[in-house]
Amino acid sequence: MRPGLSVGSGRGPRLRWQLNYRFSSALGTRGWSYWLDTFNIAYGPVNADVFLSTPPVFIDEQGPLR
Repeated sequence: MRPGLSVGSGRGPRLRWQLNYRFSSALGTRGWSYWLDTFNIAYGPVNADVFLSTPPVFIDEQGPLR
């Protein structure tokens, strides 16, 4: 997490966090494999539909895909 981001600072804070990955086979004989993980995180009791709207905090840790 980034410094200064406190998820547990009260009831209901939420965030969306995105990470991406790119891999090739061990010998480099196959093409690349790519995926994007998106985590929607809430602290405390929230309604399930809370994740359908834009969160107040968005952490983008997607790396370059060279």
